[in-house]
Amino acid sequence: MAHPVTRDEILAELASNSDALAAFYGAQPEARLFTGDPDHWGPAHHLVHLTMTSRAIVRGLGTELPLHPTGHSRTYGEMIAAATDALRSAPRREMLVRGRVAVVPAGASRTELLEAFAAACAELCTAAQAWPDADLDRRALTHPLIGLMTAREMLLFCVFHERHHLKLVRAMLESGG
Repeated sequence: MAHPVTRDEILAELASNSDALAAFYGAQPEARLFTGDPDHWGPAHHLVHLTMTSRAIVRGLGTELPLHPTGHSRTYGEMIAAATDALRSAPRREMLVRGRVAVVPAGASRTELLEAFAAACAELCTAAQAWPDADLDRRALTHPLIGLMTAREMLLFCVFHERHHLKLVRAMLESGG
């Protein structure tokens, strides 16, 4: 599919991401998922992080958001560039302080983590569905590394972010890490 633009296209991509992550994680031996630690993430840490991210965006979308100064959203490609630049330029310590902390609950199972992720994704889609498409460009949220974004940009970021982490985990598991 071309890069998502409208609210409904973004929602379709978020649903597709959720399905892809569930299928990928569901196909992995459970022991492979629960490796790593908070400083060197294993697959479960990535899934916990994505769940936390979706829940944070849901909280943001559920509040009275301030007006965005431009009322104009960047494209999906522009959001990828902004996210990539922000990640490359952020010191590791700042990343740990601003959302890179992911703790896998002791005794958690793959099923529990996938159910929490699926619930967070569903909540995100429900929260986004409540917004008229045009209002997504008018209201602002702040990303801890990228800065001020429109609500649409935050949803576009979420699409990219989930794909990015799936790619990281695939590469990690393929390399034996």
